[in-house]
Amino acid sequence: AMHMYAISTRPIIDQLDEISDTSITKQCWYADDSSAVSTLDELKKWWLHLCKIGPGYGYFPKASKSILIVKEEHLTTAQNTFQGTGLIITSKGQRHLGAVVGTTEYKNNFVDSKI
Repeated sequence: AMHMYAISTRPIIDQLDEISDTSITKQCWYADDSSAVSTLDELKKWWLHLCKIGPGYGYFPKASKSILIVKEEHLTTAQNTFQGTGLIITSKGQRHLGAVVGTTEYKNNFVDSKI
């Protein structure tokens, strides 16, 4: 079943590539978990397009379960850029597909909590 799901998300991935600057925007998908890395403006364009086209494929992004991780110096800009989207925005870190992304302190705390 997993391979069928992967095939069914391919059109979403392709459409997001079409509207993105793929030289700076990189996507990562695992089953129904999607993620992207880029500039804030590109990420907003990517997110809004995902929310627009996803439901047509049975994919319903939930802002309340989606986390934007940025460096501390970009936090205010990210909050302004994504205002009204409902995304969770952090400069500390977050678990991502079983690993952890974020500051050294956040990663150390995460690992310590597992030991």
